[in-house]
Amino acid sequence: MGVITAIQLLGGLAQLTLSARILGPDGFGVLAVIIAVAMLIHGLLATPGGETVTTFITRAVVEERPQEASRILRFTMAVSLGLSLIAYAVIAVLVLMAGSLLGIDNAHRDSALMYGVVGIFLATRTETLAVLRLSDRISLGLVIILAGVLTRVALLGTVWLKGGGLFEVVLAHIAGVVVSGAGMLVAATVSAPRAGITGFLSSMSLKVPPDVARFQTGVFGRSASSTLAYNIDTLLVAQFAGVADVGLYRAARQIAEAGHHPFQPLKDGAQLQYSRQWYSGQGAALRRTSLLFSLASFASAVALFGLLAIFHQPIVRFLLGEEFSGAAPLLLIMIFGAFTVNSISTLTVLPAAVGRVWPALAAEIGGLAVFVAAIVWLVPLLGAQGAAWANTTYFSVIALILVPFIISTLRQSRATTSGEGRRHHGKQ
Repeated sequence: MGVITAIQLLGGLAQLTLSARILGPDGFGVLAVIIAVAMLIHGLLATPGGETVTTFITRAVVEERPQEASRILRFTMAVSLGLSLIAYAVIAVLVLMAGSLLGIDNAHRDSALMYGVVGIFLATRTETLAVLRLSDRISLGLVIILAGVLTRVALLGTVWLKGGGLFEVVLAHIAGVVVSGAGMLVAATVSAPRAGITGFLSSMSLKVPPDVARFQTGVFGRSASSTLAYNIDTLLVAQFAGVADVGLYRAARQIAEAGHHPFQPLKDGAQLQYSRQWYSGQGAALRRTSLLFSLASFASAVALFGLLAIFHQPIVRFLLGEEFSGAAPLLLIMIFGAFTVNSISTLTVLPAAVGRVWPALAAEIGGLAVFVAAIVWLVPLLGAQGAAWANTTYFSVIALILVPFIISTLRQSRATTSGEGRRHHGKQ
């Protein structure tokens, strides 16, 4: 998982560097709007099922119900893929009927329609990665993700050398996603039996326990809120400022987001371990695990974001070039919020690991409300810098809202003995 994260991080930075140099601030701003529209619609309609797979397939396997595990996997994948197809249809209608209102002019509509395909191939990425983690085949996922990243970066390099433009950049993005998305789907299907998920392809049944459906509904709400926060800032900055401000803000935000990636392996590993210990009734072990993971995430956040704060100016110049020097102060502002949420990142997944999605949903909704209000207030006054302050406020609010729920879950684990965790969960 650590190597996968490193590859995604380096690939994302290479993609950012090449795209910025190919398109310049204005063209990069246009690409940012296209990406925001596509990801916004896909995120609002699609439902990632990775957490559902990790939490409830773990429960089904521990309690020796392999057929239930296979139905849960089919259910999450079918929902994700089906909704992604609906999302693409919505994107196509919006681009063709109201493209100018979204900030996409006629010259870039073909690029926007093409980029919408990305969400279809990414639809099942969280489920497939969860299956590979459960089956201890994550090394296979590493090879596939590396192939997708290399495909995208190599094609972007070719576009740069040949003097290509926006449409060619979009095609490079799509090619990389096709390689990784299709490859991961095949790998997960083959690896499912090793995770205790038998009969995945032998039935079409999508019947799942009611608590699984409720959890997935909560994931849908949380994902929609997170997607709004992730994309609406770009659209609002475009409305209140200009394309150049969008390009600077988006570039700085992508570098700040790169700092989130190293914490994902810790979160994924922690969530899987929390679920196993909770459903096995190992409350004391869960608390020890949470302490060790939280110390690791805090120390990592201090080191990573401390270095990023110190060297933020040379990093921006190296990755983006002198044209994007105005992104450096924006990055410094966003580091504060990134540090706040990542310093407790391995604890933020604890409620979901024990089958409670509503705390994360509440945090996302609260963070989104404050985020939008801050953008509307600050961007007309400060431009891209106002958006940067709104971004750091968003992550800080999420962390503050989650803390009481984390403490509550740890307290409840003290009453958990073997078997009681499962009975307790059944009452949620």
